[in-house]
Amino acid sequence: MKTKFKTLFSTIIFLFVGINTCAAQEYNKYYINHSSSSFIGKNGLLESVKGEAIDLDLLNATIFHLTNIERSELNLPKLMFGGKLYKSAQLHSNKMVQLNFFSHTNKFEKKWREPKDRILHFENKYTSLGENILENNLLNYKGKVLNYRIEEQDNGKIIYLDSKGLQIKYSTYLQLANRLVQQWMNSEPHKKNILSKSYSLLGCACAINPDEIPIMIRCTQNFGRL
Repeated sequence: MKTKFKTLFSTIIFLFVGINTCAAQEYNKYYINHSSSSFIGKNGLLESVKGEAIDLDLLNATIFHLTNIERSELNLPKLMFGGKLYKSAQLHSNKMVQLNFFSHTNKFEKKWREPKDRILHFENKYTSLGENILENNLLNYKGKVLNYRIEEQDNGKIIYLDSKGLQIKYSTYLQLANRLVQQWMNSEPHKKNILSKSYSLLGCACAINPDEIPIMIRCTQNFGRL
């Protein structure tokens, strides 16, 4: 079987007039107490994700810090964690999984239809905002297309095999987060958002669909400036 993975982009930056204090910070142990380089050195990131028992808080934070490392390599100012942007990103990722769609536009719920509807719901004084989304899975593979076949073991567990019959294992947190960030970086519109000087805040959040084979993950990055 072959699985292709999708990335959609925002080419529009929404501009608004207004100044506000920084959004309230959440998850201090992931975002406040570490520089991005020290966070990426955490041993826990080398553990494999455990299917539907994945620690999404840890993955979200790893994506956040890897995004800042991409910026630091070009001497761009780091993005601060935006707690309210995190909430809007989590909302959209959850909705994409629950309602089974992959788009910046939620056609099922008018209240959450466009990125600005979701982001401004939690904070309405951003002077700029943007959104990246993507779709992938939890397996550790190389390339843009995953080739695999499924084998069910005696205990009912499903394993994934490549063309040589070797097992494709789950990614570590660091491998998965790096693949997701590089998926965005390999797309010019997404890369533009990640490296933009228009933003100072970032929230990253993912959701999984354990009923998909292999387990699907959909992620959202919301960017903003107050």
